[in-house]
Amino acid sequence: MDDPADRHCMARARPKGVAIKTVRRACAVLLVAAGALAGCSGFSKKEEPAAVDPNVFPANYRTQLVTFLRQSLTHRADFRGAMISEPTLRPVGESQRYVVCVQFNPRSTIKTRAAVYLGGQMTQFVDATPEQCGSAAFQPFKELDAAVPAA
Repeated sequence: MDDPADRHCMARARPKGVAIKTVRRACAVLLVAAGALAGCSGFSKKEEPAAVDPNVFPANYRTQLVTFLRQSLTHRADFRGAMISEPTLRPVGESQRYVVCVQFNPRSTIKTRAAVYLGGQMTQFVDATPEQCGSAAFQPFKELDAAVPAA
């Protein structure tokens, strides 16, 4: 039995169950190690994104509205005689948000819409309620007049 060839043959003659148990043990050890490492990563200090103030004044509201309306208004008449209000904190649902009121006079029918801002960005453009735009001080929306699409 001291012959190296005999040792090699005996190694091959190992029962299959022993090899399977060895593989299972190795897998179990790897899973436990992976779980331990994953658990440790949960204790690290996570950086939370900076909180955004929902009522940041929308500094470039006119530019945002012109860009939006150029994409959504289709008729040249929709652009004529448009009026706009300054951003004002108004009730929107359960909270206060900056609201900009826009009036259109297409085909002699006055339509009032409200642009709602969250964190300084327009998030909604909806039909205005009396609470949102009933007391708005409108002024000519000259930037929108200048953005009338070509005929």
